[in-house]
Amino acid sequence: MLVARRRRALPSAILVGALAGALPATFASSEPRAGLGATMDCRTEPGSGRLVCTVELEPPGGQRLTWSDALVVSAPAAATPLRSRVRGSGRPPRRIVLGFVLGSGAGGRIEVLARAVVCPVETTERCVSLSKPLGYEVEAR
Repeated sequence: MLVARRRRALPSAILVGALAGALPATFASSEPRAGLGATMDCRTEPGSGRLVCTVELEPPGGQRLTWSDALVVSAPAAATPLRSRVRGSGRPPRRIVLGFVLGSGAGGRIEVLARAVVCPVETTERCVSLSKPLGYEVEAR
């Protein structure tokens, strides 16, 4: 009985493999996708014990931002994020503000992933999601 199952599964596996190999060629774009422009600027708020980081996003040429957020991937113990995910604000959502509570301890690197959905301004191409990793070094306190 085990042999009969293998015989029936083999044509299905061949069909799935053939379709999977054909899909990238069908949906491949002839132009390379431009990356998301993103920067992060951080400053300490005097007297509050907080670090405020502002992420600014810039869509690729011919694209518009329709959605964005920033995800705190990692942070040292000396910089605890107030929220691990913050959605972009404004129309379009180009600016994201992240807050961290500064404590004592060893410094380290804050890792943030800026994410966005961009859509073509004038063509009928589909919207795509883009991301860019960003970082900031926190000094020991």
